[in-house]
Amino acid sequence: MKLNKHIVLGLVVAALALSVGNAVASPAQASEDMSFAPEIQLNLQENRPNRVETLLAQRQQQRRISASRAKASAMSQHRGAKFVNVQLVNQGTYRVRLNKNGRIVDVYVDAYTGQVKN
Repeated sequence: MKLNKHIVLGLVVAALALSVGNAVASPAQASEDMSFAPEIQLNLQENRPNRVETLLAQRQQQRRISASRAKASAMSQHRGAKFVNVQLVNQGTYRVRLNKNGRIVDVYVDAYTGQVKN
């Protein structure tokens, strides 16, 4: 643990030394360095994806379908069956119980796509 602290401290000291070294540099060299700085910053900002858009895209991909939609998907696979109940078994699967000809049939539906698994 102490070794990690020393490494981090060394990196901070090195970064400070570099920044102080740039401040002490000659004015001609500083103006040359500053001419490239805005371009580099713009390129970094253009290449970096928007964090809010990324989070929204992930949430839309992870949105579960409703229990009624899972029921409809299961009922479409088993015509003439009567609905008993629906339950979210785990985070990715609904179990829809149907009564078909006096027998209980369990139909598993993907909670994100709505596709019947069995």
